[in-house]
Amino acid sequence: MHSIRLAAAPVSWGVTEVAEGAPRVPWQQVMDEIAAAGYLATELGPYGYYPTDAATLRTALDARGLILTSAFVPLPLADPAAFGPATEEAWQVARLLADLGAAYIVLSDAGDALRRAHAGQIAPDQVFGMDAAAWNRAARRVEEFARRLNDLGLQTVFHHHAGTYVETPAELRALCERTSAELVGICLDTGHYLYGGGEPRAALATYRDRVRYMHLKDVDAGRLEQARTEGWDFVTGVERGVFTALGAGAADIEGCLADLRALGYNGWAVVEQDIIGDHDAAGRTPFEGVSAARSFLRSLGL
Repeated sequence: MHSIRLAAAPVSWGVTEVAEGAPRVPWQQVMDEIAAAGYLATELGPYGYYPTDAATLRTALDARGLILTSAFVPLPLADPAAFGPATEEAWQVARLLADLGAAYIVLSDAGDALRRAHAGQIAPDQVFGMDAAAWNRAARRVEEFARRLNDLGLQTVFHHHAGTYVETPAELRALCERTSAELVGICLDTGHYLYGGGEPRAALATYRDRVRYMHLKDVDAGRLEQARTEGWDFVTGVERGVFTALGAGAADIEGCLADLRALGYNGWAVVEQDIIGDHDAAGRTPFEGVSAARSFLRSLGL
């Protein structure tokens, strides 16, 4: 039996924190289609999309044979005044996760207009937009919050993300060098690592057992190059199909899975194809996209 368990997330239905005001399909449809496509679990999605009452959410999940793995929670690392209030909002999410028996919480930087405008355009070896003092302060606060979350029974993993202050390989390294590996693991997102100028398999080789949670996402190399050349912001990149069908892009998903097996990875891999709208760049519905991804992964033995 493989140690890699597969989940899906509402972002593949266009339900995302990065495009406020975008229309959202009913949450019941997303859960139904995750289960129908053959996944074991779901992420929470933006807080308030799925029910926030633990009993109601548990009933909905149980009815479909799903479990809740985690939630993606962005925090404003570059804005000290906003960080404290944001962690209190994140605590609401954490309490819900804990009540549902989830083991992980996925933290990320929230980014801002400056970084979103430069998504994918920062050199892989560069740290852009925060000086050393700001990095030290942000890392300390992430670690302090991770300690609180650990007391709640949640493992913290940090998600590098295009369009944020933790995007490039150098920026992920800057965070990891300043935080405890025991308290702050990594959510490696194969698509976002490539978007930020890195190679996902190199990240697995570097961070090894600090990678405790995975997002499987693929990237159209041609569209990514166009995004960099034409200076697309992150939302524009998503709208124009930088993220492509799993296995059809440049992220070497098959190689990443082989590396995870070799490392003895025992945890979740969440299939994501970020879209904005009701169809992806290839004209597929979200259900068609996640079903095709499930078939591709089945062909690799998952």
